[in-house]
Amino acid sequence: MSEFVTFTNEFGHTIEMSREDYQKKVIPHNLDMYWDQKEKLRDFAMELVKEQFHEQAAIAADRLLELYGPIESALIFRAVVHMQAREFERAKTILNDCLERFPASGTACTNLAKIYAYEGEEDKAFEILNTGLHKDPNQENGLNMYVESFLQNGKREELRTRLEALSVKEGAWRPQLHLARLALTETDLLNAMKWYTIAIEGAKDRFEVVMTVTGELGQAGYVYQLIQICEKFWTPQFPYPYAGFNYANALLATDQKERAIAMLRNMQDHLPDNYKPMVDHFLARVPGALEAEEAAKQKVEAGNHAGDQTEKKSWWKFWK
Repeated sequence: MSEFVTFTNEFGHTIEMSREDYQKKVIPHNLDMYWDQKEKLRDFAMELVKEQFHEQAAIAADRLLELYGPIESALIFRAVVHMQAREFERAKTILNDCLERFPASGTACTNLAKIYAYEGEEDKAFEILNTGLHKDPNQENGLNMYVESFLQNGKREELRTRLEALSVKEGAWRPQLHLARLALTETDLLNAMKWYTIAIEGAKDRFEVVMTVTGELGQAGYVYQLIQICEKFWTPQFPYPYAGFNYANALLATDQKERAIAMLRNMQDHLPDNYKPMVDHFLARVPGALEAEEAAKQKVEAGNHAGDQTEKKSWWKFWK
């Protein structure tokens, strides 16, 4: 654990402070400021959990339960704070209460499974984790635990079978993502692309999955397949630029510099203002990009000028 905490204050300034000073000066101030603002308090409480301020996170979690009432997310967050403080029995009590109130909560099952795994009850942990994934097959943490447990035990084919069973659940898309990854590690590119495509098509937040898929294909060196995914699913209206940067890198790797530049500038027009400078920084690191962009502009301007001259000449001939 770092002896310092880096955070953004209410004025948008990034500050680094010792844990002791942060605990004495910032935490009490923020808890007081956000006490009746449940969304801001929730975000701050998550920061407290991340930085492992257990006691203060517990205060925030209790207040969130007061503000939200015993809804699923508030109960699970309170249990997670107990888990981080190693108060496992108290966490179990809350998670079991959550499951009584919300029987379809796969996330509650996953957190219960984490506790039992930590306590060495592997069979019980797996049973609860499996139950949770059949309730909600798109849990990222749950699926990561699930996949890792099979791979560590060398049960690759059983994992594939179980993921395929999860993939037919209504609304499932994340199991397909893991099936694609399995295929990619086996250099089975045909099946990898099949499962990647199904995962993207099934996801609600498609832009996030496209970002993930293009990143994985790029890291594996499959740039033509990355371009294929982007041509089908990427749009310049995505709220974040990262999939676009993956797309641009693939175009650059296949000697399509002008196309990459045009795509990035189109994307830049649609990005929120805080992301727009990232496109300029990206292009500044591409050798010859600025010169190529200037040459492309001059070419367009020359073409427009020639078109104007032709139009003027035709007009004069018409009226002569």
